Amino acid sequence: MTERPTHWSRIQERGSLLGLRFTVACYRLFGRFLALPLILGVVGYFFATDRKGRAASLDYMERLRARVPDADFSPGLWESFLHYREFALSIADRVDLWGGRQDAFEFVFHGREHFKALAEQGRGAILYGAHLGSFDALRVLSSLDRVKVNVLMYTDHAPKINEVFRRISPDAEMRVIGADPSSARTTFEIKACVDRGEWVAILGDRVEPGDRHRVVRVPFLGAPARFPESPFLLPGVLGCPAFLILGLRRGERTYEVFAEPLEVDEPSETGGSRHDRARALCGAYAGRLEHYAGRFHRQWFNFYDFWAGGEER
Repeated sequence: MTERPTHWSRIQERGSLLGLRFTVACYRLFGRFLALPLILGVVGYFFATDRKGRAASLDYMERLRARVPDADFSPGLWESFLHYREFALSIADRVDLWGGRQDAFEFVFHGREHFKALAEQGRGAILYGAHLGSFDALRVLSSLDRVKVNVLMYTDHAPKINEVFRRISPDAEMRVIGADPSSARTTFEIKACVDRGEWVAILGDRVEPGDRHRVVRVPFLGAPARFPESPFLLPGVLGCPAFLILGLRRGERTYEVFAEPLEVDEPSETGGSRHDRARALCGAYAGRLEHYAGRFHRQWFNFYDFWAGGEER
C-alpha cells in the first residue's frame, strides 16, 4: 500500500524550543566560527533521522540533474547532506539579519531599478518569493528604498522557530499579514497595503491548508507540480504589477538578490479568464524558479514530496 504524503504544514518542527534557543544563543554568544560545529552536529542529527526529508531532497536533486545535464553535482547522500547544511546556514544568517546585523553581509542586487521606480512612483506591488534562498533580503531592500514591505505568511505550522525569531527581533511581526485562505479578510488587507503604495511579499510555492482545491498545475523540473492559485490571482484583481524576488546565498556572508517583473497578457487581450491569467503568471513564476534552482541547487528548501502537491490522498 502506498504511503500517503503528508501536507507540508503538518510536518511538525522537530526538537524542542529550548534546543532552538540554545543553538541561537550559542551562535550569538560565540560567533559564527565557534558555533559552526554545533550547527553541523544538529544538521547531522536531523539528516540521519529524517527519512522522508532525505527522500525528498534526493528526488529534487535527481529531477534537477535531469533538467540541467551539465550541472556540477551528482545526486546522492553526500549532496543531500550538503543540501541540509545549506538550510542550516541560511537559518544562522537569519539570526544576524533579524538581529540588526545586516551590515555584516554584502548584498549584490540585480534588477533593483524596478523597485526604485516603484518607490519613486509610490506604487504598490505584489512580490513573489519562494522557499528558494532567503526571503530576508526583503528587509534590506525595504530599508534601502524606504518602502514598507508586508509579508503574507502562514505561520501556524512553525510556532517554535517563529517564537525564537520574535525574541531576536520583537517588532518583526508588525509587518506580517497572517494568511487565512478561508477568509476574505486577507485579500482586503492586501488591497489596503497596495492602495497605500506598499509592497506585499508572498511565498508562492506552497499550497496552504484550506486552499488545496484552489491550485494550478504547471510544469516544474520536468513534471506537473501544484501551486496555490490565490496568490497569482491578486495582480489581476488589484490591478498592480507583479515581481519575482529571490535572495540567494553566494558564499560566506554574500547574497545575490534577483528581482524581475513577471508579466503575462491580460485576459481581455487573450480572451481568457482571470484564472487563465493566474495560471499563466504561475507558469512564468515556476519557470524562473527552475532557472535559479539550476544555478543555486542546494538552496531549494522544500523538504517534502513537492510533486505530490503535499496533499493528503
